[in-house]
Amino acid sequence: LGDTATKVVEAPPEGFRTCSVSVDGDTPARHFARPMIFVSARVHPGETPGQFAFLGFLRFLMSDDPRAALLRQQFVFKMVPMLNPDGVARGHTRANMGGLDLNRCYGDANPGEHEGVFWVLEWLKHWTQQGELLFYLDMHAHAHTRGCVLYGNRLPSTLSQVWNVAFAKFCELNGPHFDFQGCEFPPNAEKETESCGRACVAAL
Repeated sequence: LGDTATKVVEAPPEGFRTCSVSVDGDTPARHFARPMIFVSARVHPGETPGQFAFLGFLRFLMSDDPRAALLRQQFVFKMVPMLNPDGVARGHTRANMGGLDLNRCYGDANPGEHEGVFWVLEWLKHWTQQGELLFYLDMHAHAHTRGCVLYGNRLPSTLSQVWNVAFAKFCELNGPHFDFQGCEFPPNAEKETESCGRACVAAL
């Protein structure tokens, strides 16, 4: 990056460090007035299409496309390409190296057994408390689902839920492979998914 590059360190949450690289003094770490968008993938090791979509989105954001430039100007993006690297390395389909489905552990995550999602959740809590987190997206893949879909939360506010569903509709209008009819917005209290990422982040 040349001599103009500097490194800016974010301190919280306690015990965890990350850094962002700045060029000519311009770094996302200094622009938290902008809303934050968090994107992750591969919490289930076998769902490789989710990471494929993640990498495509990352390449788009870093491109010279004017839409990508506008997104970078208006939002701060925090991105985790692989939440479960140990499970990927061992060839698992859904579990980490301890045999646990990390997308069912957000409700009681601990750093010893659920390392990836625990630290992500700590950061998400911090950004939510600071009023910075606008949008959370965790990319998956389903063998039984046609095209691209969204699984969102059923929000308690009618206005918020209208925005929720409308966002999915706009995705269909702008993407030929997006299937609005395949989208689902189940209640967060469903027993099977109450400890998944989307439900627990909505409760922050």
